This record gives sequence, structure tokens and C-alpha cells, in this order.
Amino acid sequence: MTTDPLSDALHILNARSTVSGAMKAGGKWCLQFPAPQGVKVNAAVRGGYWLLPDARDALPDVWIEEGDVVLFNGCHGFVMASEKGLPVENAHAAYRDSHDNSLVLGDGQDCFILGLHVRLDPDGVDFLTGVLPKMVRIRARDREAAILQWLLEQMIDEKNLNQPGKTVASNQLAQLMFVQVLRTYIANADAHERGWLQAIGDLHIGAALRHIHTTPAHAWTLAELAEKVAMSRTNFALQFRTKVGMPPLTYLQGWRMRLARRALRERDIPVSSLALELGYLSESAFSNAFKRHTGLSPRQFRLQARPTQERPQSDAGNPQQTVA
Repeated sequence: MTTDPLSDALHILNARSTVSGAMKAGGKWCLQFPAPQGVKVNAAVRGGYWLLPDARDALPDVWIEEGDVVLFNGCHGFVMASEKGLPVENAHAAYRDSHDNSLVLGDGQDCFILGLHVRLDPDGVDFLTGVLPKMVRIRARDREAAILQWLLEQMIDEKNLNQPGKTVASNQLAQLMFVQVLRTYIANADAHERGWLQAIGDLHIGAALRHIHTTPAHAWTLAELAEKVAMSRTNFALQFRTKVGMPPLTYLQGWRMRLARRALRERDIPVSSLALELGYLSESAFSNAFKRHTGLSPRQFRLQARPTQERPQSDAGNPQQTVA
């Protein structure tokens, strides 16, 4: 593990960003998109559009301007339209006959939107989508948007120039864009808003998270963590729970379990060795904790997880991989 909780989380969750599609639109249009599988990022390269969130999200309709970048946490669907009140068309049906998942509506001159899709391991979807707001909007005029605009320009060049290695380069740029969106959100999050991502940016609680991530096998106590970040034990416990949403030692236990699930999926390490690696005094202590957390023993989890991991994954023919 590193001293960077965000990098650790994206690694453990196996977050993989790809360019999922594009849309050029002109005239009047209105598309209904279902909830995406995972996190989605849309960038308004040219022109703007109305974003009409799902009623369950309790968010207002918003006009997305040229240069804006929007992140969706994947919980609900939404509508994108040139104007309000138009008849709604199913986005999957519209994309079905598109070439290279690039849709053209009308003359395609008014609006150009590029979409990114962030895949997560199944047991990581609840974590990242749970700590993200339903929608994050980064405006083109925001101070941090300049980096996103540069990344967007590089992605457009890769798409247009068709050079060797364009798929790898595009996906690496997509990964950088996703990280930059998260960085911008962390930097600008409301100080009173509760959540793990906001906690990363906090002077004291962020430092505590870095200590946990650096040495998750250490037998941390509440008092020791509080001393590390120069806070009283009572104030530290209150602030950690307020900002992260759970007590420090509960977070430590949950983080160890995420490390364990990743190791059991990807490594041939014996359960007894993994138990010691994560700070448990015995294999039985680790196995009991793991079963309480997942409902499965470590060996049962490994048997169930590995066949899933070995199945080939492809975007081809997946109707979820549209621009939004």
C-alpha cells in the first residue's frame, strides 16, 4: 500500500476507465439513458445540452455548457436533450446501429459529447458509488478545469488521428481524466459534506487514513491514531465518524477485508499467510472475521471469485456502453 488513499482505493477496486462512446447532435433531440453499469463521465466538447436527472435523485434540471465535465455515480438513469419537453427516444435503440459507438443525430453540428466508462470490480461498485454524489459537475470556468480540457483535447486527437496504439493511449487518458475529476471534487467539496472522498482532503482525518493504508496490518488503536494526527481521542473519533461515516477501527477492518478479497481473487497466497499479512494472529481469527464480513469463508470466496475473474470482458455488444 502507498500513503495515498485514493490511489490505493482505485487499485483495490480495480477501477479501469475507457472511452465508451461519442455523440454529435444537431437540431432537436432527446435521449433517455438507463442507469450505467459503474461510474460514467461525460464531457461537452462542443455546444451544450439539457441534463434531466432521474426524479429519484431529487436534482434540478441543468444546462451543461461547452467544456463542462459531468460524473454520474451510476445509481439512476437520466435524460439528455437539446431542449426540454421533447419526445424521448431510447438511447440504446439509437446507438444500436451506430458505427464504433459514435452516434450522429441530425446534422451533428450543434453538440459533441465524449463519454467515458469506469469499470469496477463487483465488490467495489458499492464502495465508490457510495462515496460519490449522484452527480458531480465541473464547469469549464472552474480553476481546475484547464487540466481536464487539455486531457480532452488529447483524447480528441487520439480519436481523430487514428495512430497505432490509439486504444491504449485513449484509455490511459480516460483514466487520468477520471482521477482529475475526483481530485477536483475532493478539492472543492463542501467542508460540511460527509463522505470518504471529502475526508481524504481533511488535514487530520486524511492523515489518519494514510496511516491506516500504509500499515493496515498494524494493531491500530483509537488512541494511537489520534496521537498520530495530534488530536484528542474523543475529538478524533467524532471527526472521523462524521467525515468518513464510520468509526476508525471499523474502517480499518473494512479496509483489511477489501485487501483480503483482492488477494484471494488474484494471488495464490495461502490463507494462513494472508491472515498474518493483514495483521491477524491466526488463520482462524482471520477466517472468522472474513466470514462475518462476506458470508463466505476465504476458500469459498476464492472458489467463487476466480471463475468470474477469468471470464473474458468485452464492450462489444454491451448496450450499456453508450456515451452516457
